[in-house]
Amino acid sequence: MSGFKPLPPDMESVLETMRSTPKDQRSGAIDGVMVKTLVKHADQRGFFTEQVKRGDVDDAGHLFIPDQPFAQMSRTLSFARGGNPPELIKAFHWHDRQWDYWDVVSGDARIALVDLRAGSPTAGRVQTIMAGEHAPKVVAIPPRVAHGYQVVSLRDVILCYYVTEPYSADNPDEGRIAWNDPRIGYDWTIENI
Repeated sequence: MSGFKPLPPDMESVLETMRSTPKDQRSGAIDGVMVKTLVKHADQRGFFTEQVKRGDVDDAGHLFIPDQPFAQMSRTLSFARGGNPPELIKAFHWHDRQWDYWDVVSGDARIALVDLRAGSPTAGRVQTIMAGEHAPKVVAIPPRVAHGYQVVSLRDVILCYYVTEPYSADNPDEGRIAWNDPRIGYDWTIENI
């Protein structure tokens, strides 16, 4: 596998701005991120759920699949390990062109999103979404919104994801940022009351 993309200067600038912005002023919905709560159609045999289809709208009524086509479907498993914070964190990565559509189909995860788009009205904002067996939904993640997740239950997480660009080992559309980057300062701990 080739190396990951370096952070472009405009994304570095957003991260540096985040460093000096209080955390309580950086959380909230990110422009372009969409959430579609899934509906289970159940009977005595089990259930059926439509994940994503042309014409779907998100929870806010926006067209869920814009004009970009799906290019690849993948699945990953992340082991539950327990602890506080739960030990398994897969974060952060980002894409220049690719949209990701995430569906946590088994277990539960806390999805962390960071808007690194310099021209975005929500640049530098951090959004958290709980998804999985207990919160079934598909999350649409635009390009240049860094994303990652944390296993938050004692069950392994299986994440199915659909992307708009096929993976290329020779020229991957993927960059990485450390899960604990101090400019983002995401708090991965779980609060027990």
